[in-house]
Amino acid sequence: MINPCTLIEIAAESILTDPYFTNRWFLPMNEPIGLTTQELPRLAAILGGHRVLDHWNPRSLRDYAYRASTPVVVATAGMARAARRAGFDDVHLLRWGEHRRLSPALSVTSLPGERVAGTRTNSYLLRGPDVSVFIGTEARRIEPITQCAARHRVDIAILPIDGLRFLRHQLVMDARTALHATRILRAHTLVPIHYSQRLIPGLLQCPSGLADLKLLASTEPSISIRHAPTGRQLILD
Repeated sequence: MINPCTLIEIAAESILTDPYFTNRWFLPMNEPIGLTTQELPRLAAILGGHRVLDHWNPRSLRDYAYRASTPVVVATAGMARAARRAGFDDVHLLRWGEHRRLSPALSVTSLPGERVAGTRTNSYLLRGPDVSVFIGTEARRIEPITQCAARHRVDIAILPIDGLRFLRHQLVMDARTALHATRILRAHTLVPIHYSQRLIPGLLQCPSGLADLKLLASTEPSISIRHAPTGRQLILD
């Protein structure tokens, strides 16, 4: 929907990752927000990868009609407090390796992510009856990806690709690393996220993006790269 915020549908259930529905002048994006909160379906869960504003802005969901009953899964206690202040009552802090069933057909497992700017980030594995989806909300290094591959089957990998750097400190993986991570996970499909951040000279740099991923895709013919503009539905078999 925008940057790392994604609406995923599995087994007739909808899951929202990294909610961000209010544009901020200090976080300019190259794409518009794809949906309004009023257009969101009733969600089986909201997954928060980490606390930075472009990933975690639960107050922007104030017009979402089902806040009191929608489960929220987060990486840190501070994120849990922010969710409760925003009107969400069913909030769960999942440590790495912990598991929660979201519905009879759908479950989520918290996987090792990163430790960025003094805070812990989560990746997630969603499992439905016929598909498993890895969501690397703020993935950067290969080591956590390798740990996941040793323990879990992954069909679809949702990974950042812009290699975002803040004051020259890399926060997420670039396109080449995302493709390598997908191969390690043995996933057949890579869905790129985290490529909409606009450059801020001297502050934010994004050394790779969709064009780089498309050029690299020929080196991994067994991996399908699937991408849709924000606000457009992408159907994966």
